[in-house]
Amino acid sequence: MKKLILTQEISCQYCYKCLRNCPVKSIMFNRGKSYVIDDECILCGVCIEVCPQRARTYVRSTHLLDSFKGKPFLVSIAPSFFAHFDEPFKVITFLKNLGAVAVQETAVGADIVSHHYKKFIEGRKKTFITTACPVVFELAEKYYPEVIPYLAPFLSPMNVHAIFMKNYFGDFPVVYFGPCIAKKRDGEDYVDLAMTYEELSSYIERSNVNIEELEESFPTPPYPQRGRVYPVSGGINSTLEGSWENYLVVEGVENIIRVFENISSYGEGFVIEASSCFGGCINGPAIRKDMGILEKRRRILSYMEKLREVEGESIKPQLIDLDIKRNFSSQKKIIEIPEERIRKVLREMGKDNPKKELNCGACGYPTCRDKAIAVILGKAEKEMCITYLIDKVSSVSNAIIEEFPNIVIIYKNGKPIYLNPAGEDFFYNKEALLDFVIEEIDSGKNPLEISIDGDEYYFFVKTFNLPDDNGKVALLLDITNEKKREDELNKLKKESAEKIEELINRQMLLAQEIASLLGESIAETKSQFAQFRKVLEEDANL
Repeated sequence: MKKLILTQEISCQYCYKCLRNCPVKSIMFNRGKSYVIDDECILCGVCIEVCPQRARTYVRSTHLLDSFKGKPFLVSIAPSFFAHFDEPFKVITFLKNLGAVAVQETAVGADIVSHHYKKFIEGRKKTFITTACPVVFELAEKYYPEVIPYLAPFLSPMNVHAIFMKNYFGDFPVVYFGPCIAKKRDGEDYVDLAMTYEELSSYIERSNVNIEELEESFPTPPYPQRGRVYPVSGGINSTLEGSWENYLVVEGVENIIRVFENISSYGEGFVIEASSCFGGCINGPAIRKDMGILEKRRRILSYMEKLREVEGESIKPQLIDLDIKRNFSSQKKIIEIPEERIRKVLREMGKDNPKKELNCGACGYPTCRDKAIAVILGKAEKEMCITYLIDKVSSVSNAIIEEFPNIVIIYKNGKPIYLNPAGEDFFYNKEALLDFVIEEIDSGKNPLEISIDGDEYYFFVKTFNLPDDNGKVALLLDITNEKKREDELNKLKKESAEKIEELINRQMLLAQEIASLLGESIAETKSQFAQFRKVLEEDANL
């Protein structure tokens, strides 16, 4: 199956927000990697929207549009097109300038689908569910195949429109633009290229074309009748002109799941309009997010009024003979896991009895049992359980403290409440000494000197407060040996200094003696030289 949802692993911080929000848990966390399980994903796009680190995205096809440039091709624009773009008619001109021989509204396909829906309803009392939203039938096929008999057995408006356009305008490639990621998979057999509005906006920006400088162009006729309301909440039902008592609008995958789980209790004769996005397609995962649903709805209605004024042929669905039926089939994975294996994983996570199964959902799975199954399937890690992780960290921390070679004292209001084994050994039968040490610690004395039976002990003290005023922790790091070595070194330094001073003094005395002897020798030499000079002067005067 083609991969459509991607993970930028360098950005993923393992917060599990995508998993907590994924309605079908089609996300795997394992060995430092997080990614979407393609054959389990229903392409609702929730994981992309909720990721705080923008680590999720979808496959972009922007570069593929270049292959159609300058060649004849057909364009199908979803009805929510007019809610996304500020200058939608100029964007239509842009597409025609690329080579599109027709830029038509997907609402034409919606009209054809609604016509078949109405024929399907006539004379039937059985409840049925609309299948315009591909997420809805993906969910049914993969997870709730029991509702397949309730699904309207028709292609989506996008695919119906692609068939219509190739029949009406010629067998040219069809490029579809819409707000939905799931359309990329839904259109694989009918549409040559399915792109989102985000991708089209990016392509226009990359083309360095100033849209505002273009002339306006209207969509290519024939025009739709009522299909333009498909993207707003209740839009499909409004095209069927039925009694409102028998119509139900369900939006959001979680709500659709509830309907699927209880479909048999709904009774007969209901038309259930199902959309994975709250508010309809105008709130799709790949449509602009800087505008609220009400404003988008207002835009849709405003452009509908404007387009009604455009002259041109309107679609007559009753005169169009197209085979738009499709079959849905179960794709549900049947996984059987022995109960003992599930219990084993639960025990490994510290849930050795049902009372410890908190079912808090922090890991992203609704129950601890579901989490255990995910671990067995390699989709999750035991460390994703917050209580298991806390217990694991606590046990490791306790083991470290228990094996810590230095003394750990926890005390409150001057009274000890915990000693680690090293502390118990040192203060054994020395309660008074322990009280004295706590007083010394509170006084700020550091390092701490302790004398026991003539032996001196020295400790470096590190303290910190426990949260919520639950006491203090004092770490007594034994520096006795270091202190003794320091004292021995200081003693050696002192003795060495004294010996050096003695040696210097002796050298000074010797130097003085040498200087004295040298002085006497020089004086005698000088006297003899004076006499010799006198003799020489006398000889010279002769």
